[in-house]
Amino acid sequence: MRFRWPAAALALLLAAPALAHEVLHEVQRGRALAVRAYESDGDALAQATYRVYSPADPGTPFLEGRTDRNGWLAFVPDAPGRWRVQVVGADGHGLDLVVDGTAPAAAAGAPAPAPGGGEPSGAAFVLRPLVGLLAVAGLFAALFLFYRRKRAGP
Repeated sequence: MRFRWPAAALALLLAAPALAHEVLHEVQRGRALAVRAYESDGDALAQATYRVYSPADPGTPFLEGRTDRNGWLAFVPDAPGRWRVQVVGADGHGLDLVVDGTAPAAAAGAPAPAPGGGEPSGAAFVLRPLVGLLAVAGLFAALFLFYRRKRAGP
Protein backbone atom coordinates (compact mmCIF):
# COMPACT_ATOMS: atom_id res chain seq x y z
CA MET A 1 0.00 0.00 0.00
CA ARG A 2 1.37 3.38 -1.01
CA PHE A 3 1.65 6.06 1.70
CA ARG A 4 -0.46 9.13 0.95
CA TRP A 5 0.67 12.48 2.31
CA PRO A 6 -2.76 14.18 2.29
CA ALA A 7 -4.24 11.45 4.48
CA ALA A 8 -1.32 11.63 6.92
CA ALA A 9 -1.55 15.42 7.08
CA LEU A 10 -5.30 15.23 7.68
CA ALA A 11 -4.80 12.69 10.45
CA LEU A 12 -2.21 14.89 12.17
CA LEU A 13 -4.42 17.97 11.91
CA LEU A 14 -7.38 16.14 13.38
CA ALA A 15 -5.26 14.65 16.17
CA ALA A 16 -3.76 18.06 17.11
CA PRO A 17 -6.66 19.07 19.40
CA ALA A 18 -5.96 15.97 21.48
CA LEU A 19 -2.70 17.61 22.55
CA ALA A 20 -4.55 20.41 24.34
CA HIS A 21 -4.71 20.42 28.11
CA GLU A 22 -6.88 21.99 30.73
CA VAL A 23 -6.09 24.15 33.70
CA LEU A 24 -7.16 22.74 37.06
CA HIS A 25 -7.19 24.32 40.49
CA GLU A 26 -7.39 23.65 44.17
CA VAL A 27 -8.51 25.95 46.97
CA GLN A 28 -7.24 25.98 50.54
CA ARG A 29 -9.04 27.88 53.25
CA GLY A 30 -7.45 29.33 56.34
CA ARG A 31 -7.03 32.91 57.45
CA ALA A 32 -6.71 33.59 53.74
CA LEU A 33 -8.05 31.91 50.63
CA ALA A 34 -5.28 30.26 48.64
CA VAL A 35 -5.76 29.11 45.06
CA ARG A 36 -3.33 26.93 43.12
CA ALA A 37 -3.58 26.82 39.32
CA TYR A 38 -1.93 23.98 37.43
CA GLU A 39 -2.19 22.17 34.12
CA SER A 40 -3.64 18.69 33.77
CA ASP A 41 -0.13 17.24 33.46
CA GLY A 42 0.68 18.61 36.93
CA ASP A 43 2.82 21.58 35.85
CA ALA A 44 2.09 24.70 37.90
CA LEU A 45 1.02 27.95 36.24
CA ALA A 46 4.13 29.68 37.58
CA GLN A 47 4.36 33.45 37.27
CA ALA A 48 0.90 33.61 35.69
CA THR A 49 -0.98 36.88 36.00
CA TYR A 50 -4.06 36.87 38.21
CA ARG A 51 -6.90 39.17 39.17
CA VAL A 52 -9.22 38.80 42.13
CA TYR A 53 -12.62 40.54 42.09
CA SER A 54 -14.59 41.29 45.25
CA PRO A 55 -18.35 40.62 45.45
CA ALA A 56 -18.68 44.21 46.73
CA ASP A 57 -17.22 45.66 43.47
CA PRO A 58 -17.11 43.00 40.72
CA GLY A 59 -16.03 45.50 38.04
CA THR A 60 -12.74 46.56 39.63
CA PRO A 61 -9.91 44.17 40.54
CA PHE A 62 -9.50 43.85 44.31
CA LEU A 63 -6.03 42.38 43.84
CA GLU A 64 -3.68 41.83 40.88
CA GLY A 65 -0.37 40.05 40.70
CA ARG A 66 1.51 36.94 39.63
CA THR A 67 1.35 33.43 41.00
CA ASP A 68 4.40 32.04 42.74
CA ARG A 69 6.63 29.36 41.20
CA ASN A 70 4.20 26.65 42.38
CA GLY A 71 1.13 28.36 40.88
CA TRP A 72 -0.26 29.69 44.19
CA LEU A 73 -1.95 33.00 44.95
CA ALA A 74 -3.56 34.04 48.23
CA PHE A 75 -5.81 36.81 49.47
CA VAL A 76 -7.82 37.71 52.55
CA PRO A 77 -11.48 38.40 51.72
CA ASP A 78 -12.74 41.60 53.30
CA ALA A 79 -16.39 40.91 52.40
CA PRO A 80 -18.51 37.78 52.44
CA GLY A 81 -19.75 36.38 49.16
CA ARG A 82 -18.53 34.92 45.92
CA TRP A 83 -15.06 36.09 44.88
CA ARG A 84 -14.01 35.78 41.24
CA VAL A 85 -10.45 34.67 40.51
CA GLN A 86 -8.91 34.81 37.04
CA VAL A 87 -5.51 33.27 36.28
CA VAL A 88 -3.86 33.41 32.84
CA GLY A 89 -0.52 31.82 32.03
CA ALA A 90 2.04 33.05 29.50
CA ASP A 91 0.74 30.57 26.91
CA GLY A 92 -2.82 31.94 27.19
CA HIS A 93 -4.22 28.99 29.17
CA GLY A 94 -6.00 29.91 32.33
CA LEU A 95 -9.02 29.65 34.53
CA ASP A 96 -11.87 31.81 35.69
CA LEU A 97 -13.45 30.55 38.90
CA VAL A 98 -15.68 31.68 41.74
CA VAL A 99 -14.60 31.03 45.32
CA ASP A 100 -16.96 31.32 48.27
CA GLY A 101 -15.42 33.78 50.71
CA THR A 102 -18.13 33.40 53.37
CA ALA A 103 -16.58 30.41 55.15
CA PRO A 104 -15.22 31.59 58.50
CA ALA A 105 -11.48 31.25 58.99
CA ALA A 106 -12.01 29.26 62.20
CA ALA A 107 -13.78 26.54 60.22
CA ALA A 108 -10.71 25.98 58.07
CA GLY A 109 -9.60 22.43 58.45
CA ALA A 110 -7.84 20.21 55.99
CA PRO A 111 -7.53 21.67 52.53
CA ALA A 112 -10.41 20.71 50.26
CA PRO A 113 -10.36 20.89 46.50
CA ALA A 114 -12.88 23.28 44.97
CA PRO A 115 -15.78 21.80 43.00
CA GLY A 116 -14.76 21.09 39.43
CA GLY A 117 -11.06 21.38 40.20
CA GLY A 118 -8.35 19.62 42.08
CA GLU A 119 -6.75 16.35 41.12
CA PRO A 120 -8.66 14.20 38.66
CA SER A 121 -10.30 11.16 40.18
CA GLY A 122 -8.86 7.70 39.51
CA ALA A 123 -11.49 6.99 36.86
CA ALA A 124 -10.87 10.30 35.05
CA PHE A 125 -7.12 9.74 35.21
CA VAL A 126 -7.54 6.45 33.33
CA LEU A 127 -10.47 7.35 31.07
CA ARG A 128 -9.15 10.62 29.63
CA PRO A 129 -6.12 9.09 27.87
CA LEU A 130 -8.15 6.02 26.91
CA VAL A 131 -10.84 8.13 25.22
CA GLY A 132 -8.12 10.07 23.41
CA LEU A 133 -6.50 6.89 22.13
CA LEU A 134 -9.86 5.52 21.01
CA ALA A 135 -10.59 8.72 19.09
CA VAL A 136 -7.25 8.56 17.29
CA ALA A 137 -7.70 4.83 16.57
CA GLY A 138 -11.21 5.49 15.22
CA LEU A 139 -9.86 8.19 12.92
CA PHE A 140 -7.19 5.89 11.51
CA ALA A 141 -9.70 3.05 11.10
CA ALA A 142 -12.03 5.35 9.15
CA LEU A 143 -9.17 6.51 6.92
CA PHE A 144 -8.05 2.91 6.36
CA LEU A 145 -11.57 1.81 5.36
CA PHE A 146 -11.99 4.84 3.10
CA TYR A 147 -8.78 4.13 1.18
CA ARG A 148 -9.42 0.40 1.11
CA ARG A 149 -12.85 0.90 -0.51
CA LYS A 150 -11.43 3.46 -2.90
CA ARG A 151 -8.71 1.04 -4.02
CA ALA A 152 -11.11 -1.91 -4.33
CA GLY A 153 -13.52 0.16 -6.45
CA PRO A 154 -14.43 -0.55 -10.12
